[in-house]
Amino acid sequence: MPPTTENIPEKPLFDVYAMMLILGFVFTLGATLLLNDDLDKNWGFWEKKEESKRAVHITEINDSPDKYPDLINVREIDIKEWQIAVENQTGKKAEFPEKDYKWPEGFDALANPVLPGEDNLSKLPEAQRNALMKNYDRTGASKPAAEPKPEGAPAPKADATAPKTDAPAAPATPGEAPKVN
Repeated sequence: MPPTTENIPEKPLFDVYAMMLILGFVFTLGATLLLNDDLDKNWGFWEKKEESKRAVHITEINDSPDKYPDLINVREIDIKEWQIAVENQTGKKAEFPEKDYKWPEGFDALANPVLPGEDNLSKLPEAQRNALMKNYDRTGASKPAAEPKPEGAPAPKADATAPKTDAPAAPATPGEAPKVN
């Protein structure tokens, strides 16, 4: 084919830099919209402060964390803010999961820590020891405070569905196998 003398119309060049500028703008806008959506759904960023309650108290392990690093002191504000946090997260009200965490009146748990391997009760004054032990039986299981019975109330009957046990077997003599019922 012979060379032509006609003017060839020039094609517009593809401008790489202009396309990078446009794509950079589009991606920045998309990232901003995704961040806004995450802040709105997960963090409540656009909620009005008057409409929602938030837990704002910083919970501390106890009053002197340097002196007592392993002891936890649950305060009333901790329980209130725990309930606010659960309600914000699940939409339902809930009870604080721990029970019997309050110490008796006048007992300072930080001044009398429980030390493993020691008789911790013997170190306490008698009034505090009685306050601590009044709702516990000898097995260590917690039992509710006894309710006063009305006069003339019948004695509780034994549970008929409870398993019956035989009297304990006589102890085995040395060298003899224990008896099995």
